[in-house]
Amino acid sequence: MKTILAVAVAFLMVLGMASCSRDSGKPGRLARPISDTQLKQELTTLSDTLTGKWNVMMTSDSVKIQQMEELLAALPPAVMPPQQRADLQKSIRRLPTLRYDRRTVRNSSRIDAYDIAHDSVWNALRAFLPTDGPSGLARVDSLYQSISTLHNETVFYRGRYDKTAIEMNTLLRRYKKRLPNLGKPYDTLQPAPLFQWIEKPDSSAQANQ
Repeated sequence: MKTILAVAVAFLMVLGMASCSRDSGKPGRLARPISDTQLKQELTTLSDTLTGKWNVMMTSDSVKIQQMEELLAALPPAVMPPQQRADLQKSIRRLPTLRYDRRTVRNSSRIDAYDIAHDSVWNALRAFLPTDGPSGLARVDSLYQSISTLHNETVFYRGRYDKTAIEMNTLLRRYKKRLPNLGKPYDTLQPAPLFQWIEKPDSSAQANQ
């Protein structure tokens, strides 16, 4: 009998801990009860982290575009006709005007259009480089390796951003009824759009504390 009672108590404790974790949206330090101060701190941390990850991602993309123009300039004159070089330079410089921002990123077609334009320019530039190894020009080879690395890191940076965005969106959804009482700027926070929507609606998350 004592054994059964002990097991029952342990089971109830586990259920209670699981409930706390679900209610807060995050385990551990945000397990229920969560105060308004804790909620503010977590939202501030997530918001700042999200902004930081976005800035790193955009800086990486800007560096990549700058290096593509530098690579074009480093190619010898005999590699391509002057008009073709000018057209390619114009395409490279146009990329920043096509890029999404934190508002338009919610439009997946905008992201797709930018990625297509970016890949098109990069492929056009690579067409003037050797396909069987280094060009023999130190500057060209160095820029090519750097751009290739930055290009491959795009998915990584987007994944890092999405991970934090999902955490923040979960918190905003679960405590949306308390946000108006927190004051500025918490009462105006909106869910962050994702590059790839992998978050699924959680009916239990609709209840707010």
